[in-house]
Amino acid sequence: MKSDLWRFTSCTHDCFVEQIGWPELVETVVGIYHSLPAEDKRQAGILAGNYGEAGAISLFGPAYSLPKAIGGVNSYWLRGYDDPPPQVLIVLDWHRSGVFERCVAAGHVTNAYGVRNEETNSLAIPLCWGLRQPWLDFWENLKSFR
Repeated sequence: MKSDLWRFTSCTHDCFVEQIGWPELVETVVGIYHSLPAEDKRQAGILAGNYGEAGAISLFGPAYSLPKAIGGVNSYWLRGYDDPPPQVLIVLDWHRSGVFERCVAAGHVTNAYGVRNEETNSLAIPLCWGLRQPWLDFWENLKSFR
């Protein structure tokens, strides 16, 4: 019965299913962010791989004093990144190897309903340090309008 309801809502409005798990995603990011040492926390950012994750962080993140979401998708790319740019990144659903000097698995994405969506496509949330190229170049290559 539950799966039929999710399939129906997904066919009716695909954005609804993408919002399932936003609170859990943000709670996981909050745990990662607040576990950082003070120096890393001051230099931290949240890199979102899609606008759903960026939207979740933008909507729920301020209540937990999270940094703003940055990302290469649509208007999030146009909003840019902070000055100075973050040196430590919590990375959500973004997979490109060799971009950072070091990444560790810092958390996992789940939702109470077991619904698969863009937010749960990548279950691991890496925490990364040491961007291997200048921010300006990285940002230009990140741009994606879809």
